[in-house]
Amino acid sequence: MISWIQNHLIRHGRWIFITLLAIIIIAFVFTIGNTPGCTTSRDGYEKNLFYGYDLNSQHEIEALSKKVSLSNIFDTGRPLQNEQQFQSQLISRIALLHLANKVGIPVPTENLFAQFIQSKAAFRGPDGQFSRDAYTRFIDKIETDPSMDQGLIIQVLEEDYQIEQVEKVLSGPGYFLPSEAISKVQLDETTLKITTAEFSYNDFDPEIEFDEDKLRQFYTANLKRYELPERIQASYVKFSSSQYADLATEFSEDGLRKHFMANRARFVAAYQALQPKTEDTEAEASQSQTVTFEDVRDDVIADLTTKTINKNANKAAQDFALTLYRNDVQFDTPEFQELLDKQNLEVTEMAPYTAEEAGSSDLSAEMLKSAFALNEKRYFSDAYELKDGFGVLIFLGRMAPEIPVYEAVEEAVKADFGAEEKRRLFNEKGEELKNELSALLAAETKFNTSAEALGLSVTTSEAFKLSEAPRTINRTALQQAQNMEIGELSPMITSGDTGLFVYIDEKNIPDVKVDNEKLAQISSFLQQFAVFTSSSALSNELVEKGLSSDTQ
Repeated sequence: MISWIQNHLIRHGRWIFITLLAIIIIAFVFTIGNTPGCTTSRDGYEKNLFYGYDLNSQHEIEALSKKVSLSNIFDTGRPLQNEQQFQSQLISRIALLHLANKVGIPVPTENLFAQFIQSKAAFRGPDGQFSRDAYTRFIDKIETDPSMDQGLIIQVLEEDYQIEQVEKVLSGPGYFLPSEAISKVQLDETTLKITTAEFSYNDFDPEIEFDEDKLRQFYTANLKRYELPERIQASYVKFSSSQYADLATEFSEDGLRKHFMANRARFVAAYQALQPKTEDTEAEASQSQTVTFEDVRDDVIADLTTKTINKNANKAAQDFALTLYRNDVQFDTPEFQELLDKQNLEVTEMAPYTAEEAGSSDLSAEMLKSAFALNEKRYFSDAYELKDGFGVLIFLGRMAPEIPVYEAVEEAVKADFGAEEKRRLFNEKGEELKNELSALLAAETKFNTSAEALGLSVTTSEAFKLSEAPRTINRTALQQAQNMEIGELSPMITSGDTGLFVYIDEKNIPDVKVDNEKLAQISSFLQQFAVFTSSSALSNELVEKGLSSDTQ
């Protein structure tokens, strides 16, 4: 078995590399650090060393990426599909290999290597065990490639073996306290019966006094809330499509027919929408096949005319911006005005706007946003499509962030003050209700009766296990109930727009025997979690150390 695996792997190893190139590597754009080798010249190139690897080297990163992708195929039987996970695995691989080499973990012997291969998910059969057939199918489905690095597969597996040994040491035995497992089982198996009483925030309508002195104090204490962000001052030159209608010439028959064929489905759909409806679907389908150019000739002409007019308006707008650029025409100069007069154009003023407001304007959002990249030297944008034409934005300046005077934002201050005051009064009312409910309970009045008497909406659950809690039970109330005793009433807790009071009607915490089946499952889970937490913490520390210095 050992010889067969070893020989077959060496013989076919170069083939697997194709999967790497075709399926995975192309899908990921690795962006650790700055990558001047990819996007800039080498003039200002600086190394970014991480345990001896240059993260700014495209060549080194590509080689490592291939190893990470292939390793994941062996471990899971499928390629990585998450770039963040891919990058994390690449960084961890470098760090763990550095540690493996530093402590001197050797590559596996022939026997260990064969056992390690058999542990890989990619080579398992339906029963979860190593399958020679699965291994052979995995290898044979990959086409040969003469350019394949024959030693890559073995190198990746040997490195994976070393990394696994390091992770075993970093993980430790997975310590946990037996009491943790018992507590977890008890919590899952605890039976509860609870009653909740709801106090609606939306229905709460307190009287709020909007005293001007208090409003001004609130305004002063929250000045940043009313700060106006940077605003753009701009105008724009509009090239209305109607101005270029006369430039639409008559079209040749061949041009019309080509436009019809290029947009046939749209013309046919519009034509059919105007025809009388029929229940005969076959007839309708047949009719769609028989719609001819002559049937929609007028629509074709109108559509092509509109497209031509828009094209002319777009060209005029682009030519205008290009002329400003080539001739270095400054705004508000005779040369600028001459360009406007020549085409019968005018500058339309706009109110100052913020970046957020640019996305909600009736004008082109892209045009308005482009202003944030302009300045006094390059004061005009490219041509952008508008509702009925095209436009070129003219940058006039930036208004620095400022805090408006109280009078300018008085209504906003009043609304904010009212909202906070209502929330404060709501919480105060919650405290009052809690005291009233406690007093009624002390007088041996049932919780349901007490809550309803105070106008609260009451819901009582059936008894349930915490691990099987119905979805209808509020999760916030459930969390609160876990730490309460029978007959105990919670303070009002806020869940969305509702104030909740939780009352424990019944609570039964079971005794957990050492032979409890669930206890064994929970113990196993806690051990694995401890192993994972320990390994992850040390691995992350190793990565952080490498990223914070030029570790060799």
